[in-house]
Amino acid sequence: MIHSYPHDLVVSLQQRWSYTVLDSKDDKKTYALPATEVLNDLISTCYQVSQMQEETRQIRFRLMMAEPDDYGSADAGLLQGLFVMKFTNQRPFNTYELLKLAPALNFNNAMIGVRFREKDGLQIWGVIHTGSRWTQIIHGGSKTAVPLPKALAVHVMGPGRLTVFRGHEILVQLSAGKIISPAVNVFQAEWMTTRFSQVQKRLSAIHAQNPELVKNEWAKVDPDFVGKLYLEFFKHVISTVRRSGHGGMILSFPAGMANLISKDNPYISIKYRFTEGGASQQLKTLVLEIMKVLSIVCGRRYGPDYVAGWDDYVELQGKRLIPLDEQVFKYARFVAGLTGVDGAVVTTEGPELIGYGGIIQGNFEMGEHVAKALDPEGIHRKIERIESVGTRHRSCYYLCKKLHDALGIVVSQDGEVRIVTWGEDSVLYWDVIPIDFATD
Repeated sequence: MIHSYPHDLVVSLQQRWSYTVLDSKDDKKTYALPATEVLNDLISTCYQVSQMQEETRQIRFRLMMAEPDDYGSADAGLLQGLFVMKFTNQRPFNTYELLKLAPALNFNNAMIGVRFREKDGLQIWGVIHTGSRWTQIIHGGSKTAVPLPKALAVHVMGPGRLTVFRGHEILVQLSAGKIISPAVNVFQAEWMTTRFSQVQKRLSAIHAQNPELVKNEWAKVDPDFVGKLYLEFFKHVISTVRRSGHGGMILSFPAGMANLISKDNPYISIKYRFTEGGASQQLKTLVLEIMKVLSIVCGRRYGPDYVAGWDDYVELQGKRLIPLDEQVFKYARFVAGLTGVDGAVVTTEGPELIGYGGIIQGNFEMGEHVAKALDPEGIHRKIERIESVGTRHRSCYYLCKKLHDALGIVVSQDGEVRIVTWGEDSVLYWDVIPIDFATD
């Protein structure tokens, strides 16, 4: 394997930036990247600092290249939790200044403000307070992040781990000597949408048959709302497992396979099985209750012909929706916690939690190769040898070869995440861009 370094990250960033600028139609201001020489200086300096410690403290920080005035008026910013504090004298942008400045700033809540001038080069002009809601963009949630300028931002998360953003949009990451881009976002793939569409239709049908439904008062609910909520749920599960530091595996099967998987079978042995119904269907119960409340609230506001969706759910987080929303993500953390023992957490797309401590049966022999997806649909692929992965990955690959309907989420101890399934003629996996967040 040939490892990637800051220069490779700059090259990938320049390619992605051009693409995203052309693809963004709602920009109030187009931010251009600085010259290659300046980018190399910026990224290389961040990379070097990521390898350092300050009095035994690991260095983690976020920075953004934008002017203080780009963050809006001071009064409006304060009300949203977004504000800037400028230094009376700019500080030079170098490893020493970052090493001394970063420990004073909470990674989740504050960024370092950076600008470039031909005469002075890169300079640190102050601090940007952003609040922590932006973290939900990756690890799941329904809170609206405070808007940021769509300017270049760099997050330094650990030794050799840098992620580059355009505002809140992730562009590319350097991690463990590999360049990873969310361009291969499997969660946005058509096949993934199709896979979970039956669940959306089923829950929509159950919601429509709710005996409390008042047809001339309740608004309709967009079936896509269910898919969006599920996505946020699984993002939170994955993020929680990643931060645990021990890794884990989650296996998902179509609802029709529940009887096969929950009983003795030649594919997987589940040490801790749950009884059917009740709390094992907690997520389903919560989603249906959320759909009910959303229908009532939007129906009273906009009438019975209104179709409520995700934006309404985010906007209308009142006293009836907030407790339900909190329960969804508490349940996500509960599911993530079950990965703390050996074996997989086993679920269906019903959704139903079958059990945990699932041990895959077999000799794991499946040939020497697996296919890595290079696009969301898995059309373009790269054949790789499986010898460089551990037992957790091998067992998931083996199961997906034996049961083509299985979908695996594998989180390594080092935090790398892969989605695994059968891809028509071979086992196929997608890298999920790994993002770290502080727990405080």
